[in-house]
Amino acid sequence: MWIILNYSCWAILFVNFIWGLTRSIKKHVIDSMMIARLFYWLIMISQVVISLRSFHRHPLLVIIGAVITLAVIALTETAYGRKQDVNYSPKLLWLLIIATPIAVFLQTLVNY
Repeated sequence: MWIILNYSCWAILFVNFIWGLTRSIKKHVIDSMMIARLFYWLIMISQVVISLRSFHRHPLLVIIGAVITLAVIALTETAYGRKQDVNYSPKLLWLLIIATPIAVFLQTLVNY
């Protein structure tokens, strides 16, 4: 159940930040940011539960996965913050598009 919740939240978060960071209307960006915050809280909760159960098998992967997940969350917040200001660069979106599948792949390795 936690694995399904984790993957579902990652998929929704991925689609949400692509949608939110490509919008030009500030209200849509703010709505997308709030949705992203909800889903990355769910990701963190489910990942903690999964990590507690998998730490004895893959301690290094759990730690690396947690760090990359926190990096994706920090990049997401930075991208949304810059999108609301004038300093937004599409490089952040591309970095998120690359980093998110890496985080999901590491989570998959921890699960099995």
